[in-house]
Amino acid sequence: MNLTPVQATLIATVVTTIVTTSTVAGTHLLTRTRERRHLIWNRRMDAYGAAVQSIAALARIRQDRALRLDSNTIPDMTALELVGAQVEMFGSPQITNLWKEFFAAATSWSYALGAIEGRLRFDAVRVEERTAQQKQADDRKRQADDQRRFHEAQDQLDAIDTRLIKAIKREARFRRPR
Repeated sequence: MNLTPVQATLIATVVTTIVTTSTVAGTHLLTRTRERRHLIWNRRMDAYGAAVQSIAALARIRQDRALRLDSNTIPDMTALELVGAQVEMFGSPQITNLWKEFFAAATSWSYALGAIEGRLRFDAVRVEERTAQQKQADDRKRQADDQRRFHEAQDQLDAIDTRLIKAIKREARFRRPR
């Protein structure tokens, strides 16, 4: 079977069109996948950056509190919740779990700080009369318990922020996606 020049030209045009279309479509799909990976990476790094800034801000508040520079500074737990939402959306499961532990420890520390500074009181109402001496003894015991809870919460928060920062640093090292 002989092909005429017109038929050969049409067949070559069809084959060229199919190859070109396949190449363009394949390149588009590969580029879109790569760009999506990079977009997710960028969002993850933004979330981790916000997390590190929040951890550092809370550490400064704790340090100021320890040095008694500004004992009226209260951590903004709402801001930590918003950062936590970013971490949950874009972070890895390991970082998300560590962030949840950090947030729970920060909340415990904040409540313990509030108890020490007198913003929170969980006294039971007592019907019986207490002597001034009994009241002073109860107050000293409560203050000692508040101090103990505060220091335990502080130690727990120090430990978790160290673990969280190390995990974020480990994960933030850019590796070429495969």
